[in-house]
Amino acid sequence: MSKILKIIGIIAILLALAIVGYLGFIYYQLSRAEVKDLGVRYTMADYNNAVAGKAHVDVPVPSDIYFGSDFKTEGTQKIDQVFTDAEISAIQNYSNEKKGPFKNVQIHFAGNSIEASGLVMDPRVPKTGPVYVKGMIARTGPRSFDITNVQELRVGDYQVPAPVVQQAKTEFINYVNNILSGIDGLNVEKVEIQNGQVHFQGNVPKKVYAN
Repeated sequence: MSKILKIIGIIAILLALAIVGYLGFIYYQLSRAEVKDLGVRYTMADYNNAVAGKAHVDVPVPSDIYFGSDFKTEGTQKIDQVFTDAEISAIQNYSNEKKGPFKNVQIHFAGNSIEASGLVMDPRVPKTGPVYVKGMIARTGPRSFDITNVQELRVGDYQVPAPVVQQAKTEFINYVNNILSGIDGLNVEKVEIQNGQVHFQGNVPKKVYAN
């Protein structure tokens, strides 16, 4: 019996070492990588051109409308515009620069796919790390989208396994669609990805501001 207990103990120690080693390897992969450069460069002028110039939306304080923030909208208006990589990237960066969970974001439209990279600073995630994702999106309703095909998802140098990708995609889409469903004045009629830009047709609010 004592020999059996010793063997069980040795196996348990080996398993523990294997788990610790694997977690350490993943931590190393998460921490050592840099944000993937997609070649997208943006300035505040890109933000202003997209939000005020093309969408004609009044946003008094851009950094108040970060991902997950509580905001209000007023009015509605129809637009039919094409937005560039730089403009969409600028919106994400200047909106999230103070309080939002995303930093150093680059969004690139290629063919019918979207590439995105940046730093995720979510308090639910213990380690801040660079994230890269490539996939396809589809409009599923006037205020809803779906990611139809995630071709790649990386956190640092770690390629996320397919089952985890599916779970993450479902949670993310549900969260985003929940936000979209509460935006008065929004009605997405068409979203078409072109090379280096996205064509949006529909209604958007006239004003967006912090609640």
